[in-house]
Amino acid sequence: MLKRKQSSRVEAQPVTDFGPDESLSDNADILWINKPWVHSLLRICAIISVISVCMNTPMTFEHYPPLQYVTFTLDTLLMFLYTAEMIAKMHIRGIIKGDSSYVKDRWCVFDGFMVFCLWVSLVLQVFEIADIVDQMSPWGMLRIPRPLIMIRAFRIYFRFELPRTRITNILKRSGEQIWSVSIFLLFFLLLYGILGVQMFGTFTYHCVVNDTKPGNVTWNSLAIPDTHCSPELEEGYQCPPGFKCMDLEDLGLSRQELGYSGFNEIGTSIFTVYEAASQEGWVFLMYRAIDSFPRWRSYFYFITLIFFLAWLVKNVFIAVIIETFAEIRVQFQQMWGSRSSTTSTATTQMFHEDAAGGWQLVAVDVNKPQGRAPACLQKMMRSSVFHMFILSMVTVDVIVAASNYYKGENFRRQYDEFYLAEVSNSLQCKSLLKAKMNLRQCLSYM
Repeated sequence: MLKRKQSSRVEAQPVTDFGPDESLSDNADILWINKPWVHSLLRICAIISVISVCMNTPMTFEHYPPLQYVTFTLDTLLMFLYTAEMIAKMHIRGIIKGDSSYVKDRWCVFDGFMVFCLWVSLVLQVFEIADIVDQMSPWGMLRIPRPLIMIRAFRIYFRFELPRTRITNILKRSGEQIWSVSIFLLFFLLLYGILGVQMFGTFTYHCVVNDTKPGNVTWNSLAIPDTHCSPELEEGYQCPPGFKCMDLEDLGLSRQELGYSGFNEIGTSIFTVYEAASQEGWVFLMYRAIDSFPRWRSYFYFITLIFFLAWLVKNVFIAVIIETFAEIRVQFQQMWGSRSSTTSTATTQMFHEDAAGGWQLVAVDVNKPQGRAPACLQKMMRSSVFHMFILSMVTVDVIVAASNYYKGENFRRQYDEFYLAEVSNSLQCKSLLKAKMNLRQCLSYM
C-alpha cells in the first residue's frame, strides 16, 4: 500500500479537475473572485445565459416583442460580470507569463472564448434593434457557441482522481480509435455519395396533368398524391391516364422549391446519405428512388447503406466508447487495489479478477438445477438443440403469419389448421410438463 502511494506521487499528482473556479493562486489574497458565493453566482449566470440565448429567436420576438429588450438587458449584465471575472483572473494569474497564466489554462481559455461570444452576440443584437441587420440574416449563426457556457455550471462535477499521465494515455488511445472510426464513417459517406450520383441522380420527375405548360406549374398540376415517376418505360412508376411524367425543373421550378434531398452532385449526395443513415425518413428516399429508377438499384443501395452506415458504424462507435470506459475502470482498479468479487443473487454470473488484472464475468453454478422441474427437462431447455428448435418454430410462425392475407369476408383461410395444430400442441406440451412437475413434487412430499 505504501509502495503504491509512493509510486503515484512519483508519477504525477492526482488530477482533480474542478476548473479555474476552485483555486486561482495558492499565494494570492482572498479576493472576491475566490469566494464560494461568487462561484455559485457565476454558475447560475451561465444557466441564465443559456435561457437568454434560447429566447433570442426572431419568432419569439415577433410574438413577444418585449423579450427583445429583456434578453438585451440580461446579456448586458452577464457581459459585465463575466468580463470583470476575466480581468480579475488575468490580474491574478498573468496573461502570458508564468506557468499558471491565463492563456496556458484550458478552462480560462474556454471562459475567455465564452466572453468573446457574449460580446459578439450583444453587438449583433444592438444592430438588430437598430434595424441595421435583419433578424433573419445568417449573422445570427454567430450565437451558436453561446449554449456551451452551460459547461461552466456543471464542470465542478467533472472530477478525475487519476494521475495526469494515465488520463493522457487513456485519451490518446481512445482518441486514436475515435479518429479511425471517423475515417471509417467518412469513407462510407463518400462511397455511397458517389454511388448515389452514379446510380440515381435527380428526383425531379413528377406526374403532372397533360396540359401543364412551362412556367405555369401549380398545385393543381400535380397528381394527388404527388408521386415521382420514371421517364423510361418499364422502369419505375408510370403515371396514370391523363398525366405525363415531366421534369419539374425544366418546367420552371427552382431548386429551393423542389428541395435539396437527392443525388444531384456529390455535396448534396453526402447530406442525403447522412439523412438516410440517420434512419429518420430514409424510407421516403427509398420510395422516391423506387418510383424514379429500376427497383433493384434502390434495394441494393439502401439495404447495404443501412447495414454499413446505420448499423455497423454506429455499433463500432458504441464499442469504442464502451472500451474507453472499461479502460478507465481498469485504471481505477489498478490504482486503488483489487476489490472483492460482487455477486448478485438474481444472476448466475459474478465479476472475477483474472491474472492480467482485468475483470470478467464468470458463470456461477450454471449446471446446478434450479426450481422444481426435473433435471432432464432443465438440461433439455439449456441445450442448443432446444434453442434452435424454438427459433425454427418462431421462423415457421413468422412465415405462416406473413403468408396469410385478406381476400374478402367469404374467403376461407387455408392456414387455419396450422394455427389450430400449433395451439393444441402447445397446450399438450404445457399440460405434460405440469403433470410431470406435480408428480415429482408429490413424490418428494411422500
